[in-house]
Amino acid sequence: MAGVAENGNAGAGTPPPVPAPEPDLLPPATDLFQPDRVAAFKGELLGFLGELVPPGEPPWDIGLFEGYGRGLVATRDIAVNELIFVDRPILVGPRVNNYEVIFCASCCRILRRLQLCTGGCRLPICARCDFGVGPSSPHAAECALIQSWQPKDAGRYSKNILYALTSIRGFLLSERDRAIVLQMEGHAPRKEMTTEIERLLRDGYFWNLDGAGPAVRYLRRVVNVLNTNAFETSRIVADDENNDHEIILRGLYILGALMNHCCRPNVRYVFDGELRMRVHASRPIRRGEQIMNNYSKILWGTQHRIIHLCVSKNFLCCCERCKDPTESGTYLGALKCVRESCPAGRLLPLNPLKISSMWQCDRCDLKMDNIKATKIQEIAGRMILNNAIKRESSYIIDYLNDHILKFLLPTNQFTVELKLQAIKKIQADRPLAELREKEKYCVEILDVLARLDYGECFVKAVLCYELFVTRVTIAGLLDDSAIATDAPNLEHLRTAWQILGPSGNRPKDLQQLVVTYGIE
Repeated sequence: MAGVAENGNAGAGTPPPVPAPEPDLLPPATDLFQPDRVAAFKGELLGFLGELVPPGEPPWDIGLFEGYGRGLVATRDIAVNELIFVDRPILVGPRVNNYEVIFCASCCRILRRLQLCTGGCRLPICARCDFGVGPSSPHAAECALIQSWQPKDAGRYSKNILYALTSIRGFLLSERDRAIVLQMEGHAPRKEMTTEIERLLRDGYFWNLDGAGPAVRYLRRVVNVLNTNAFETSRIVADDENNDHEIILRGLYILGALMNHCCRPNVRYVFDGELRMRVHASRPIRRGEQIMNNYSKILWGTQHRIIHLCVSKNFLCCCERCKDPTESGTYLGALKCVRESCPAGRLLPLNPLKISSMWQCDRCDLKMDNIKATKIQEIAGRMILNNAIKRESSYIIDYLNDHILKFLLPTNQFTVELKLQAIKKIQADRPLAELREKEKYCVEILDVLARLDYGECFVKAVLCYELFVTRVTIAGLLDDSAIATDAPNLEHLRTAWQILGPSGNRPKDLQQLVVTYGIE
């Protein structure tokens, strides 16, 4: 690896780039699951978390589970809504996706126009974080590292270097933190997938980054760990007109990533203003029970969840929800029977754990092969996700009432997704009829969550908030305050506050609503 001075961009006092670790010296993957190694790993993790772990024994431990590997287990009974742990990201940065706004690669501040770092790293940067500020800049070390690889076209912005920045920050970790990251599982990318690092190598972004050298081997390992374990998080930042923007990031939360998957999890999590992950019990958890998260979308049907988990997480879920064709009577993945003589029939997979399963109507016994069932879902997905979902709220309502419900069930995952978009788009200034539709959609989806026994989850809180403010608006239009202040509606506000209160991007008016209506 070349020194910084060889690029001609480094000034006095520039922090030297961190040398690349040698990935060949890592312990074999099998050693990570030995009891003594797990105990040592827990000690390293507790050291990383520091003051985030309260005194005494935490309510969690790292255990070994057949079919799962490592996972978190409750060391005592945990009550619903109890805080289980607080985690912080060991790595955090831009995701590998396009962004709608230009923002500082270091602090995420919105930039009115593209402003490149003076260090030549080809990244957008604000004046406060610029390399020219000196060693006090939070961007200085990573900029110096990127400089050491000698970027080509240093005067031009590179979105691909921005996309790779989270992985590049892996070089700046301490020896202990680096060891923690490298003890996480990291699945190799699919053959058709070009990672951010391979893209940089393929397109020749650097003069001095050896594709076969230790730096690239380490970067690939970090990419695999991130792709396997990272969470989507976000930072709220203001632009020059003081308008808030949510910058979506990805963060590697080690303790959070150790939670294994279940399609009916027992936790929820939010990220606070400092990007710390706060994990609460969404349902009671008994001592010795695994602490489980959901790696997929909770309102997707089983077939879609299975495909997503197989492709992105390399495993097949066989939880009780996945085994039940009706998904606790929600019929999220079911299709409407195609026979006109069977309007109440529902097509369900005979074996929901198999993508190739035959489908059968629960009323008339009509059978359909998986290819036709998949084709119907693909058409529905295109119609909704590529068309209707982008339209205004009035169009969505009409589309649901006049078209969608003629060929999809009211609780099919695509119908639910369209209702969620309508909930988001129907604001307080819309006509009363639209507000009534929004109210109905909130109630319907809350019922789906209740049937799934999802407990006090994040989506429930968002829907409770939307339902409360909608009923307050309706009460104002009808001059009937009792609608807003009846006990069930106040309970919706209480639920929203309990779950969303610790979140760094909770609704702006939520706290004021809590004060106004006397909710503790």
